[in-house]
Amino acid sequence: MSPTSLGVLVLVAAGLVALAVQHRRARRADAAQRWALFSDVVPLLADARLVGERGGYPVLTGRLDGWPVTLRVIVDAVALRKLPVLWAEVVVHRALDVPGTLNVLLRPTGTEFFSPDSGFAHELAPPAGVPRPVRVSCAGPGRAPSPEVLAPAIELLGDPATKELAVGRGGLRVVLRVAEAEQASYRSTRRAVFDRPRLRPEALTGAVAVLGRVGDRAGGVVVEARS
Repeated sequence: MSPTSLGVLVLVAAGLVALAVQHRRARRADAAQRWALFSDVVPLLADARLVGERGGYPVLTGRLDGWPVTLRVIVDAVALRKLPVLWAEVVVHRALDVPGTLNVLLRPTGTEFFSPDSGFAHELAPPAGVPRPVRVSCAGPGRAPSPEVLAPAIELLGDPATKELAVGRGGLRVVLRVAEAEQASYRSTRRAVFDRPRLRPEALTGAVAVLGRVGDRAGGVVVEARS
C-alpha cells in the first residue's frame, strides 16, 4: 500500500471516529434534555419520583394539592403534513362516584393514538363555552357523568394547549401541549427534535386545580347519550 493510500485510510478512520464520538455526545445530550422536561415541576410535587429508561422520556409521580398524580410524555408524530407535537398527560388519581368515563377530545383528527375516544361510540352534546370542533363521548347511554361537571374546566378547554380532558371512576386526565418539533430538523431528517422543552409550573398547577374542581362536581348524575 502506498503512503498516499495509507494516509487516506487514516483520515477516513479518524473521520469515522469523530462522527461516532459526535453521535454519542448528541445522544447523551438528547437523553439529558428528555429527562429535564419535568425539571421545573418536580419541586411542586410531594414524594416526587422520576422513573423510566434513561434514553427515553421519564414518568413523574407524586402528590399535588393532596392528590396522587402521574405525568407522562406523548410524542405525536402520526399526522401527515404536521409537525410532531410533544404532549404531557396529567392524571389525578381519585375515586369518583360516576357511572363511567366522560371524554372530551378537542380538534379531533382521527390520528390521536393516545386518546380513548375511538372506543367511545356514543356522543354527547358539548356544554356551552367549549370550543369547536370537539367530541364529547362516553361508552354508552347512561354511562357517563353529566357534561355539566365540565363547568369549571371551560376556560382550560378553551386554551389552545389543551387537547383532551376525561372524567372517570379512577380520576381525571388532561393532555397538554408542551412543544412543537423544530421545522428545519423535521423537514430535512424526519426526526422529531424539540428545543429544550419544559412543562411550565403554572400549566401543571392550573390544570390540576381545574381537575380538582371538576372532580368535586362529579357525582351520580347521568344523561342519555346519543349515537
